[in-house]
Amino acid sequence: MISFQKSMFYEMVLHAGPMAKFVLIVLLFMSILSWAVMLAKWFLFKRAERQTKGFLEKFWHSDDLNFVFTQAKNYTRAPVSRIFQEGYLALTKWRDADFSDKNVFSIEDVTESMHKSAYTERLRLGQGMSILATVGNTAPFVGLFGTVWGIMRAFHDIGITGEASLAQVAPGISEALIATAFGLAAAIPAVIGYNYFNHRLREQEVHMEAFITDLANRIRWRYLFGGKKE
Repeated sequence: MISFQKSMFYEMVLHAGPMAKFVLIVLLFMSILSWAVMLAKWFLFKRAERQTKGFLEKFWHSDDLNFVFTQAKNYTRAPVSRIFQEGYLALTKWRDADFSDKNVFSIEDVTESMHKSAYTERLRLGQGMSILATVGNTAPFVGLFGTVWGIMRAFHDIGITGEASLAQVAPGISEALIATAFGLAAAIPAVIGYNYFNHRLREQEVHMEAFITDLANRIRWRYLFGGKKE
C-alpha cells in the first residue's frame, strides 16, 4: 500500500507541468532551509542551556569574581557568561578607584555594558528566526499559487477539448492538490519551529535579565557598601 502511494505521488510530480514543478522546487527548497535552521537552532540552544547551567554553578559557588572571570572563558556558548565578562571588564576599569566615593564608581556603567552584551546575545540566539517566520508565512501562499495555476490548467484543458471528463481535468487538479500539500508541508513545521524556538529565546532573555540584576546587586553590595576589591 505504501509502495503504491509512493508510486502514485511520484507519477503526479513527474507529470506535473513546468510551472507546477517550479512551485514544488521552490517549496522543497523552503522546507529544506527551514529544517536546516531548526536543526542548527536546536543545537545552539542545547549548548547554550547546558553551558549556562555550568557557568551559573561556578558563579554562585564562588565569591571571587576574578576566579569566575577566568572560568567564564570555558563557557563561551552561555549568554550569561558573555554578559558576565563584559560586566567584569567594565568593573576592572574602576578596580583601583576609591569605591567609597560613589561619585567615582557608578553601577550604571557596569549594567550598561551588560545590557549591551545581552542585546548582542539576543541577536545571536535569534538568528534564523526570520527565515522560519518567512517560510511559515509565505509557503502557504506559494502553494496557493500552484493550486490556482493547476485549476487554471484544468479549465484551460476543458476549454480546448470542450469536455469536462475526469481524464481532462485530473492533471490540473492533481497539480493543484500537490501544490497545496507541499505548501502546508513546508509551512507547518516552520511555524511550529518558530513558536518553539521563540519560546526558548524568551526563556534565555529572562535568564539574562535576572543574571544582570543579580550581578549588579552583588557588585553593588561588595563595592559600594562593602568597600572591598577583588
